[in-house]
Amino acid sequence: MLGDATVSAIVGRPVAGWEQARQVIEAIESEHGMSVGWRRKVAEMARLALAVREAEGAERLPEAMLRDLPTNGDAVRLVLLRAGLLDEAPEPLRFSRTDQPSRTPYISSPAPLPPRSPRQCKDCYAWIPTENRAGAVCDPCRHWRERTGRGRCRRCGRDGLALRDDRCRSCHPYRLLDEARPASQRFTQLVISLPTGKGGPFEAIPVRGREVPDYDERRPALHTSRRQEPLFTIRRDWAPVLARLRRAPAGEPPLTAHARHLVEEFTRDRPAQRPNYTKNTRTLTILLYWLGAHTAVFERDVYDLARIDVNLAAKPVCQFLRIRGLLVEDPALHRDSDQMWIEATLTSLPEPVAGEVRTWVKVMREQGPREGEPRAYNGIRHYLSRLQPTLTAWTTTGAVTSLREITKDQVEDAVDAVSGYARRGLATALRSLFRALKRERVIFRNPARDLPVGAIKGIPKSIPSDLLMGLLDRATTPLGRLVLTLAAVHALPGKEIRTLHTTGLDLSRGTLEVRRGLLRHTLYLEELTHQLASDWAAYRHHRWPVSSNPYLLVSQKSAIDPDHPAVSSGTLSRALPRGLTLSGLRQDRILNEAAESADPLRLMRLFGITEQTAMRYVTAAHPERTSKLPR
Repeated sequence: MLGDATVSAIVGRPVAGWEQARQVIEAIESEHGMSVGWRRKVAEMARLALAVREAEGAERLPEAMLRDLPTNGDAVRLVLLRAGLLDEAPEPLRFSRTDQPSRTPYISSPAPLPPRSPRQCKDCYAWIPTENRAGAVCDPCRHWRERTGRGRCRRCGRDGLALRDDRCRSCHPYRLLDEARPASQRFTQLVISLPTGKGGPFEAIPVRGREVPDYDERRPALHTSRRQEPLFTIRRDWAPVLARLRRAPAGEPPLTAHARHLVEEFTRDRPAQRPNYTKNTRTLTILLYWLGAHTAVFERDVYDLARIDVNLAAKPVCQFLRIRGLLVEDPALHRDSDQMWIEATLTSLPEPVAGEVRTWVKVMREQGPREGEPRAYNGIRHYLSRLQPTLTAWTTTGAVTSLREITKDQVEDAVDAVSGYARRGLATALRSLFRALKRERVIFRNPARDLPVGAIKGIPKSIPSDLLMGLLDRATTPLGRLVLTLAAVHALPGKEIRTLHTTGLDLSRGTLEVRRGLLRHTLYLEELTHQLASDWAAYRHHRWPVSSNPYLLVSQKSAIDPDHPAVSSGTLSRALPRGLTLSGLRQDRILNEAAESADPLRLMRLFGITEQTAMRYVTAAHPERTSKLPR
């Protein structure tokens, strides 16, 4: 402990670095007009800090050691910092327990005080919230002390407390129980001193003659206070709450005025829903009934509630509460599903194969020593799903314990065991795996270095004309007719149709911009597509006038989703007539154009495809023109 005795012991001792510190102290004194007493006190603490530095054998004193100084820690920190004798902490530390900007003008921006933590009252042991800065005694006990004398409590036996009827404030409500049923052991209830509520002493606990309150009557549930911090973090069980609501009379659960306002606002933002008892509205109603409208809701509680009943939903409610600052998010619920699948798959593999594959995943994510474009987890999952059967087969028998033992023959045998697209995908994944391990020097040689991947040998097929007959007449919605036109006339793939933006549609110029990474492909709309695009824009504005989703095509869910997702591929598939697919319509359109023109450059300009894809369709449409001549 550093104190006045330590200061007196080093008065005549020469301390290294004191001359530099003294000059800084005099400069600060003259600069800010400080008093002589301030200079003397700061000089004593600075010498004490330098003595500690010398005893520690350090070139510069660590900033955290200034906490041991009795006073003037902030001033000594500034002096040593200017003298070059202080090793700064990553974040500036605060040594004063109170805010004193007026008394310390030489400190321009003092570090903020640490937040106060909840503590217990010295008299009644009640938990005092963070906002209470009056002291270590709660407000009711402070008023209790003013009206009563002190002594030993006859119930709990503690001495020095304010008493009334020979009992302290915590034991006073139990006086009727003690008189009716004397007991050798005495217990008191743990309480929380809330900043609001009824003041004065606790009400006496009756022995008999008072009915137990009926908590199933039609009134809002008992809620916690807005400032009350959680005492326990146990996961909530919502089954008893739902059982209580099922026993209650029919109708909405009773809500407070603020809770009803939130439910009305939630329903107003979703005009397409049926009022009162849709999945989303009922979920929010139950949460506000049980937890209240003034407390934050844990995201895990919302999903736990929706999981036990099929008539409840979680995601829209979480989005609504998040926007209004009433949601405590759970990071575990926001993890990438593909990443979780990859981690589960790696866990099933034995070591050290799992560690080697994990190194490959790290390289694919570009978290290694070299920079590059990171690959998304869905692409890594696609590769790993191809590799999983092969890796499992190699490690199950026990003959292979590490990927260093894999030979070229084993790789070729694994690839030759499959055919078609499966063979091509497996060969590509194996080459990626062993190339990354060789780059990171995990393996000594690359057994898949010369492994042939192969080319796509499938021939594009056209759709029979009887399926195309009356195609637009069979589409019953504006969304379905526009999707059919974009796929069957302009040959757009399904992924690009889903991600079209409203800003890319220009009806005045008759163009539609398609985003392909950093590239842009412009579609020039003919009369039919222009009319269908105009009909869809008018329908969308009439159906969802307040939708802020940036994508051109939306559904009932994605139009009002605050996360602004793209429309699902299933929605596009259901919009098509039975027996047709987007990829089939696209292939038929390109193949038809290739049969008419036989010009690959025209296909590339019209549909924005690569030269390999264009030649593939020209070869399929005109095999006699592209066949190889015999030598």
